[in-house]
Amino acid sequence: MRIITEPKDTIGRYVSSKLTDGVEWTDFVAFGLVNKDDELMAGVVFNGYTHPTICMHIAAEKMTPTFVAVVMDYAFRQLKCKRVTGVIDRHNKASRRFALHLGAKLEGVMREANLKGDVCIYGLLRKDAEQWLTPRYKQRLER
Repeated sequence: MRIITEPKDTIGRYVSSKLTDGVEWTDFVAFGLVNKDDELMAGVVFNGYTHPTICMHIAAEKMTPTFVAVVMDYAFRQLKCKRVTGVIDRHNKASRRFALHLGAKLEGVMREANLKGDVCIYGLLRKDAEQWLTPRYKQRLER
């Protein structure tokens, strides 16, 4: 597996295809995880950057700790964000569990906010993401 940032439109379409509303981003940064056959297995789109916060959208069939460390490094070290915001369909229990695994906290629910109904707002503060910024994961980034 390897991590890519281009072609970002392809990564963006991959992430969008997994979301309820199939959004299209115009100003975004993307990271993708591809397998040995160059097929996307995971994608992250960052948009809406207004220091010190950014929005993150994740779609994955397979996720690796190194990939998580890369996206956390980008948001919290490179951009120096204090928080990352995620919006997840209320019915998407796997994604909501994954957000909690990353260290995010449920901050609210927006009723009838998309085509399938309610969405949950998750906030991930840098202090809650420190596990992904430790030397253990930093070593993975250097490889």
